[in-house]
Amino acid sequence: MSSLTGSPNTAHDTALEPLRAKSGWIIALGVVFVIAGIIALGSVIMATAATVFVVGIMIVIAGVAEVINAFQIKTWGKFLLWLLLGALYIVAGCASCSPSACKRRCRGSGWRSPASLPFCSVS
Repeated sequence: MSSLTGSPNTAHDTALEPLRAKSGWIIALGVVFVIAGIIALGSVIMATAATVFVVGIMIVIAGVAEVINAFQIKTWGKFLLWLLLGALYIVAGCASCSPSACKRRCRGSGWRSPASLPFCSVS
């Protein structure tokens, strides 16, 4: 067995020290999240619309990252695959961010996808 010098929790305490210094901000952020959650429960449709919009923006960012990464790949097959998938991500993200596109889909075809429901219900 090896002998330990100091307290067994010394490494654990030093790892948590930066969090303890900012604990007030972390608690304030938690309170803001709880209040935002209560507001979201009051307006579920708008909360869903906001969530679809945010996820759409993240999909667009991921698509741009894939297109950029495609230019770093050496073989043509993988390059084209990454480029195509990146473009598909960008198109899908823009489609989910666009309320007018969802409204046109609801009006024109008579069907409603789960992603377009918030925009179709609001209009």
